[in-house]
Amino acid sequence: MQINQVIETYDQGAVDYDAIMKRYWHIERKPLIASLQLKPGQTVLDAAVGTGLNLSAYPEGVHVVGVDLSEKMMDEARKKLVSADITFKVMDMCNLDFPDNSFDAAASGFTLCVVNDPVLALKEILRVTKPGAFIAILDYCKSQDPEFQKWQELIFDATSQLGFPTGKIKWDALMDYDELIYNSKLPIQVLVDDRTENPNPFLCSCQLLLKNSKA
Repeated sequence: MQINQVIETYDQGAVDYDAIMKRYWHIERKPLIASLQLKPGQTVLDAAVGTGLNLSAYPEGVHVVGVDLSEKMMDEARKKLVSADITFKVMDMCNLDFPDNSFDAAASGFTLCVVNDPVLALKEILRVTKPGAFIAILDYCKSQDPEFQKWQELIFDATSQLGFPTGKIKWDALMDYDELIYNSKLPIQVLVDDRTENPNPFLCSCQLLLKNSKA
C-alpha cells in the first residue's frame, strides 16, 4: 500500500479508530509500556503514535516523541490525558528524521503490520534508539498454526486493500513476525515473544520486548 493511501485511510478513520480498536482489538497498554522500564528524564519514541492509545501508560517525567503520517490521527492523540511530556511530529517511520542513538527506548502498537516494509521500519527504530535500548511491540501477526493461517490467507486481500471495517483500517493479515525478528538478521535480542493464537483470524496478535543489540 502506497504512503498516500495509508495517510488517506487513517485520516478518514481517525475519529472512529479508538472505537474500532476497543471493539475488535482491545489490549491493555500499561504492561507493554511498563516493560520498557522507563526512568524520569528518558526519551522514548512512539513509532506511529496514531490516536495515542499508548500515551496514558507512559509515566510522568518521561519525554515521548510520537511520530505518525496522519495529522488527523495525532489530532485525536492530542485529546488524551497524559502524565508524560509529549511531542508530536508528522513523519514516516521508514525514514525517521532523527540522528542515530536519539532515544532511550521505543514502542510500537499495531504498526509494523501496516507499513510497506516492516524490516526497514524496524531498522529505523534500531538506528534511532541507543545500544541496549528496549523496544516494545504490540501487533497483529500471522498465526503459527497452519489451520488458522488458512483463514488469514482468505482475508488477506480484503484487509490489505479494502480494510476492516471497510475503508477504516488496512493491514497485512499475513504479517510474519518469525521472519521479521528471527530471520531478518537485525541486531536485536528477543526478550519476550508472547503470541495470542485464535481461530478468529482477526484476533491473532503478538507482544514483543526486544533489546537493541547493535554495537
